[in-house]
Amino acid sequence: MPTIEIDFQSFKEITSRRRSESMTEAEVVREALGLTTVPMNDGEAVWHSEGVAFANGAKLRHVFRSGRVVTAEISKDGVIWNGRFFKGLSPAAAEGAGHQANGWQFWEIQLPDGRWVKADTLRRR
Repeated sequence: MPTIEIDFQSFKEITSRRRSESMTEAEVVREALGLTTVPMNDGEAVWHSEGVAFANGAKLRHVFRSGRVVTAEISKDGVIWNGRFFKGLSPAAAEGAGHQANGWQFWEIQLPDGRWVKADTLRRR
């Protein structure tokens, strides 16, 4: 893992922005830079898609205008929706929606702090 050197004042500021003991300094920096991703622990199974590392077990949802909610879960190899495995967000979204759908726009993912964000916000721009 690459490292960077920072001064003590910067370290104190980064440390003060941690919302919980489980939030790492790297997560604070990524959030400040607009690079929010689903954090991972060393050795945790992850699934990579379009430059984003999704933690195994991360929850996905879509709330339709009608109020109906569909949920899915990240597995180490893709997405599990309704007991079925999909190799990408979009194929799972198409099944959940009943028509073709952009999975990055369709799904929201739950971050470790409990917030839900569109999966698309996790991709690097």
